[in-house]
Amino acid sequence: MASKTVFLEHTADVLFESSGASFEEALENAAQALFETIADPSKVRGSNSLDVAVHAVSLEELAVATLSRLLSEEDANEWFFKSFRVTEFAKTTRGYSLKGIVEGGDANREAGRMTVKAVTHHETRVTQEGNSWKIRILLDI
Repeated sequence: MASKTVFLEHTADVLFESSGASFEEALENAAQALFETIADPSKVRGSNSLDVAVHAVSLEELAVATLSRLLSEEDANEWFFKSFRVTEFAKTTRGYSLKGIVEGGDANREAGRMTVKAVTHHETRVTQEGNSWKIRILLDI
């Protein structure tokens, strides 16, 4: 199975582009790239889940807001996440909204890889080419 994320060269931070057959799938793959940057999902122990809801005026803002929310929840709960699934996605009169479920476990030294300080707006891009969506994200490490 081909990877749904390509990590791109960047001098000081982590830049990646995730793809999917829909915006939701591309966002799920971007969340997975965030999680894999922070920790090794195969070494995350435990099984916790959390519902998240995010609203934004554009798809770019929705991608950054969703990943930022996941990053802050991971930090606040002292968890490492291993999967994210979009359960609802809609265009609204004020932009876009989504709901999703994130799963993970307690943060542990064996799983940890690096600290991500923030999901930035810099270089964020959401594109649709035919039946393929791409989300480009820059993580501040």
